Amino acid sequence: MTNNLLIFVPQTLCTERSGYVLGKVIHDTCSGLKKFYIISLRKVGSVESTKSTLDIIGCHSNETEAVEEFLERKHANWVHIATKPSENGRNKEYHLLNIILNNKKIDLSAMRTMIILYNQQALLETELFESKTTSGDHFHELAKLIQSKKDELRIKSRFVHIWETLLTYHISFYLHLVLLLSKITDRLLPILKYSSLGLHVYHWLENVKWMLATVIRNRDFKLKTGNYALAIIIDIALGIFVLRLLRYYIEDQPSQLLLNNAEAIVESLKELINWLMGVPAGLKLNHVLNNTMGKFFLYHIQLWWTFLIFSKPLLDFAFEVLLLFGRLGITFQISIVADLLALVSFHTYCIYVYAARSVIHHRLFNIQLRGITALFRLFLGKKNNPLRERVDSCQYQTDQLFVGTLSFTILLFLMPTTWVYYTVFTLLRLASIAFGGFLTRLKFYLQVMPVYTFWRWLMRSYCTCSIVDIRLHPSCTKELTVLSMTMVVAPWRLTWKKCIPDTIICYPSIEWCTILNNVIWGYLLYPL
Repeated sequence: MTNNLLIFVPQTLCTERSGYVLGKVIHDTCSGLKKFYIISLRKVGSVESTKSTLDIIGCHSNETEAVEEFLERKHANWVHIATKPSENGRNKEYHLLNIILNNKKIDLSAMRTMIILYNQQALLETELFESKTTSGDHFHELAKLIQSKKDELRIKSRFVHIWETLLTYHISFYLHLVLLLSKITDRLLPILKYSSLGLHVYHWLENVKWMLATVIRNRDFKLKTGNYALAIIIDIALGIFVLRLLRYYIEDQPSQLLLNNAEAIVESLKELINWLMGVPAGLKLNHVLNNTMGKFFLYHIQLWWTFLIFSKPLLDFAFEVLLLFGRLGITFQISIVADLLALVSFHTYCIYVYAARSVIHHRLFNIQLRGITALFRLFLGKKNNPLRERVDSCQYQTDQLFVGTLSFTILLFLMPTTWVYYTVFTLLRLASIAFGGFLTRLKFYLQVMPVYTFWRWLMRSYCTCSIVDIRLHPSCTKELTVLSMTMVVAPWRLTWKKCIPDTIICYPSIEWCTILNNVIWGYLLYPL
């Protein structure tokens, strides 16, 4: 039994001449709701010859035109809507002259009827409108129906058809070229994944492939694809500007400049380790362990510096190759800087690993800290039970207490020496991964630079609408409720978030608690 009737009418229907209305009738059996979705209107004489996938669900008469001819047609579901000027002449009044549901004529007083005037152009162009409920969202259902019939609703000129054809062939050429390059990078991915530039080239090709395929499918640039295309253009322009700026201010060879800076870093690290091998900040460290660790780290730094000197010819060739990719955009240059940062700070990373781990791959700082914690339970008469993941009481013998006390003393007095080296190089590691994380996020924001999206959002374009606003229409009566629906522009944060390309994964948020826990317990710190 149908108790409620909803009739969705385009706001432009009142300006149209009399004719048949096309759309779709949906019956919701759970709620007993009958919905008439009116999509378009056809003239009386052209209905039979016009090809349309929409059904004839009623008629519209502007004042009193051709009413008898409309009523001659027989349909299971039929609605006859009449519009006429109001008394003040400012608005249009809507009247329901005839309603047929399931081959039965319905009395308006026997059911609750509502006419909803919607903005068809807004629902046709919106790209951010999503349903917040699993079912029962009438406007979302209407929007999907309108967008599926957009080829029937839009009357394209000959110029538009020519433009779409040229755009499709032009984009298809670039798509085939990108697909060829993408196959090459897929095979080289096991090697490219070790380089920030290699990964960026791979992901960049995937993003461009998605954009070109989407443009061909839609035969036009939408909000996402238009925003990414403009971001690529700005990226390339910024990259060319930065390259010219660097060439103007930098006269030396890039490899020589890198070696000069690396030499300054090496000298600074040597001075730091020599300071640690003495009495840093008045701390009296274990002389044997301090001297051993200091010499080991100095040897490692010297080994790395020798490697850089011998690899200078390779660096010259690598810089020429990198400059070729640098012309593709500033994001490629950021990836190059990330690789150079990894190369320059490789020795500090190794020293940090050695300070956090011993040569036999057991964490030196971590094993000392956990050893002190475990041996401290010995004085309390407790021990850790790894099977049940709890701390149980335990009775220790005299020799066990002696060995435990001796081990606790040795670890406790060696701890300051290990802690000094671990603290210094952990801070260096934190600074390195912080700068690397900054480069990663800068590259992400440059890839999804919302210039095009912000312009469309600022102009209040229909494609940025996502919220439905419903208000009472002046032509309401006791028997008939008329509502007016408009689309509201989405908030800027939601608009920008929805315009990120599907192939670009947003960087994960920084887990400060995990980083702090890794620093305290001596676990390795990974890039942000």
